Amino acid sequence: MALINIDLINNGTTTIDSSNAGTSSDTIQLGLVSNGTVIVDGVDVTLSSLVGGGVITSTTIEAINGANVTIDAGLAGVAAGSTFTYAIGANSSIEVDASLVNVGLLNGVTVDFADANGTGTFIYDSGLINLNLSTPPNVINVQTGDKIEVVGSNYIGQVGNTVTFYTDALHLLPVGSYTIPAGVTYTYDGGTDTLTFTSCFLRGTLIRTPEGDVPVEDLRVGDLVVTHKGVSEIKWVGRRRIDPKAVDKPRDTLPVRMKAGSIAENVPERDLFISPDHCMFLEEALIPAKFLINGTTITQETGLAPFEYYHIELEQHSVVLAEGAQTETYLDLGGRLSFLEPGILRFGANSATRTWNDWCYPPVYAGPVLEKARDLLNARAEELGYIIEDAKAS
Repeated sequence: MALINIDLINNGTTTIDSSNAGTSSDTIQLGLVSNGTVIVDGVDVTLSSLVGGGVITSTTIEAINGANVTIDAGLAGVAAGSTFTYAIGANSSIEVDASLVNVGLLNGVTVDFADANGTGTFIYDSGLINLNLSTPPNVINVQTGDKIEVVGSNYIGQVGNTVTFYTDALHLLPVGSYTIPAGVTYTYDGGTDTLTFTSCFLRGTLIRTPEGDVPVEDLRVGDLVVTHKGVSEIKWVGRRRIDPKAVDKPRDTLPVRMKAGSIAENVPERDLFISPDHCMFLEEALIPAKFLINGTTITQETGLAPFEYYHIELEQHSVVLAEGAQTETYLDLGGRLSFLEPGILRFGANSATRTWNDWCYPPVYAGPVLEKARDLLNARAEELGYIIEDAKAS
């Protein structure tokens, strides 16, 4: 193993790649000053302690293009009283190995998955049972598939936006905590110590507009969206917050995930998350997502963290493109009171403005049209290499 010394200058950016990283067994020592940025591009390296009395106050370490970066105790320990941003790119990982340091070394840390596109991993190995994290790291810009692994964790708990990993079922021995964005859902596998994020319909779902795809949460009344008949104006935007732990039947509310390409090539273009009763447009009919679940390419989420649904209503019930897949807009049959409109306090009864006759296409809940749609989706799953078992939602 060789030691490679790299100095960073104030406000400077240094790239570590195959030209200067040596071998995967090499350890890189950094000499840093304020506001330095380290980009690790496509190589596996260990970033070690500071050399030459280096100073670190605000530093970004970025892993891109399949890089795997390990930050060992010598460098991680300086995070106390400093600020770090760990930026994780596509197919890349950053691991903080702090097994030899007993300080608040994740205080002042931001873990940014903005460029990971659902393929990033952050790993934390404290080597300790009871680590004091007075300020949990902020996790931002997560997308479906991004992961946090906390070595030695078998249980998790959540209070507000803070998720804490524990080694025991009674939640007495915390390993580490993270602050995650409001409304973001996740699943947790204690066997692999891994929390995997799932973005529901609230954040990031892209809706086709004449100007391009726009996140659903950014749409406003008066905006135009592309429909199956051209272009239409949004007349209402609804938002509904759901806590699965507070409802009698969580399965009735948990999002259905349609994996990218589950309908056809690049349809949807990314994983699409919709409510179980939200209809997809297939075979010239509107079919609730819950009837399309096949256990492989179309599944229902299991995470119990609170989340929010958004919906848009147009002048007429229509079909729009969400992540490139055809899905319905909102049809007001009297359910608007289940949605929140930011800044508006609504009193009194809310009568329906539409009837069942206002469906743009017929809804289908059973029969040959549904079976044909399911068969086509299952055939598509088999094309993608999945083995289909009967997994209908009840």
